[in-house]
Amino acid sequence: MKKKTVMRIAAMCAASVLGMSALGGCGDSGQGEAKTSSKNTGADSGSGQKSDGDYVYRVGFVNIDNADNCCYPAMQKFVEYVESDDFAKSVGADSVEVLTADSAKDIEKQTTNVETLLSKGVDMMFIIGVDTAGNTTAVQACNEENVPVFMVGTEASGGEWKFIGFEEKQLGEMQGEWCAENLPENANICYLEGTAGREATTLRKEGFEEGISSRDDLNIISSQTGDFETATAMQVTEDWIQTYGDEIDCIVSADGKMMVGAVEALKGANMLDAVTTVGVVSVEDDGYLIKGGEQDYAVFVSWPSIGTLCGEIAEKVYKGETVEDRTNIEMQHMTQDNYEELIATL
Repeated sequence: MKKKTVMRIAAMCAASVLGMSALGGCGDSGQGEAKTSSKNTGADSGSGQKSDGDYVYRVGFVNIDNADNCCYPAMQKFVEYVESDDFAKSVGADSVEVLTADSAKDIEKQTTNVETLLSKGVDMMFIIGVDTAGNTTAVQACNEENVPVFMVGTEASGGEWKFIGFEEKQLGEMQGEWCAENLPENANICYLEGTAGREATTLRKEGFEEGISSRDDLNIISSQTGDFETATAMQVTEDWIQTYGDEIDCIVSADGKMMVGAVEALKGANMLDAVTTVGVVSVEDDGYLIKGGEQDYAVFVSWPSIGTLCGEIAEKVYKGETVEDRTNIEMQHMTQDNYEELIATL
């Protein structure tokens, strides 16, 4: 039996009983085509063997959108981890390569990407999914090929898979609990939701509402979608300023990109000092507002760390170790006081 086949069987055994479980949104503009990363590109796709006789193990990683400043760094960290010499040595391979694909937020493209990578002979698949219901087709394609599949930061409503990421609802709860502890009496809150229908949007808002439930005097005077986009959130905030003016005490954003737009709108209206701003920091690009004192609080969710965690899970699968149904990174409270400490971990 070839060494490649042995490792495929080990991977299948380690992840054969996959649990049913659950981002803002997620940069290479690869037009959604599956591709091999820059290292080890001489491999004969699907054969598991290079021309010089060395066995190459392959892992698939399908991204939701390479233009996203959270998900793309996660994928980069994953590639860096898995394609390292230390990883290959740890799993007993001559070399390991990651085949990546950009779905550009298109669920049909995502499904095609997964099918393409499966045809190239990957040992396991990692997917940052476009849509909870739509993700099921890609998951089931992996199930049919007996390829272990991991949903990263997103869930699928069907098929067998395991989850890697963080708890979306807990993120919202942390924002809400901070507001409950820090906002003044009878504070009025405007809440920036993510894209309508997205799993992350629903769970983060539910968590936030539960987080502030200990304070009957806190009022959500408006809740509108900023679509996980800076420009949209800026327009929504400008509309709020026109409608509510100085009645706004706090703006809460379900992700970092929307908070950038909200802060710009508040600055333009000379209201930034009067309004408490609560958001999310996942990468350094999101964090400069906290660093500069223009944002009061954020939940720190390190997406690069999620990429590294995916690499650690891949290593466990190859080595036949047990993988839990859900594996999460730890989220942390971020203010200007601990910004430097936390951002240094990215």
